[in-house]
Amino acid sequence: MKRKTQQIFIKNLSYPYESVHILFFDSDFIKKIFEDSDYKIKLFIGSDWSIKNSGFSFFGPNGFNSVFELSNIINSDFMRQNTFKVSQINGEKINAEIDFELSVINNTYDNTSIVELRINYKSDEDINILEKYIKIPYIKEIIKEITSKIEALFTKSPKEEKAPKTIINHSFIIKKNYKDAFNFFYNWNNIAKTLKTDKIWKIINEQSFEKDKQEYKNFSIIINEDIKIYYRIVSIKEIKDEKIEIIYDKSGKNYAPALNNYIKFTFYKIDKDLSLFLYETHLPFNIVSSIYQTVSYYLFYCNYQSRKYIESI
Repeated sequence: MKRKTQQIFIKNLSYPYESVHILFFDSDFIKKIFEDSDYKIKLFIGSDWSIKNSGFSFFGPNGFNSVFELSNIINSDFMRQNTFKVSQINGEKINAEIDFELSVINNTYDNTSIVELRINYKSDEDINILEKYIKIPYIKEIIKEITSKIEALFTKSPKEEKAPKTIINHSFIIKKNYKDAFNFFYNWNNIAKTLKTDKIWKIINEQSFEKDKQEYKNFSIIINEDIKIYYRIVSIKEIKDEKIEIIYDKSGKNYAPALNNYIKFTFYKIDKDLSLFLYETHLPFNIVSSIYQTVSYYLFYCNYQSRKYIESI
């Protein structure tokens, strides 16, 4: 028998999918959302938002409580959907086939996110059973309030290191030996040439902090009198005949954290003169979509131009 469905909430958020996904599906972060709320969530031992058949209890005002089971997960580049089956309400097992379907969808037109909640059920009798415990309009109010709390988190700028990050990844096949590719990217004068900024940028080698390791080629890029960016190498790791990885910490003019302060280049050997280049950088989770798009496009352009240049020499 075909199940019925009813949309009870939908909203477009002006933040990238990668960020909204964190706030709705990261178990540790979800706990923070409910810390100062009239509503509480308690995950069962061993449960997680990313593990099918996980369970949790939801507590609301006036003694209301319910138990859910994560019955299905759909996770793709464009959508994350968790389906939660209702098993108990106020300590009683309910004799109805009801589940809630939470979806976060990537709106690729402008890189914003759509959040939707649906209730699925077998028959109208199931809804009648549910409404003996809680009315649908009240469920809508609960979801609206919780979503407002989540939206409010985007206006804050968490400083703690464990704050979630929005990740940008790019990958390219480069027709060069992986060591040659690494050596090319390790010298940022080469990157300046690929971007045709070598006459504009001033790149100087310097160690600006006592914790800097002297064996690494740390450097600053001076773009103009107002913009100076310092790149400190955190680590370089090599597995012979397999890969080389380099991680940078990036700081602004006065050495405050930069927008994307974490950068990782990884060069994998595919063949003698063929390698896979992986690029990763982190942005604040509460970055707005327009800035996220601009940064992502620019970084893609930089990496693409560097790949073209290294293959031509």
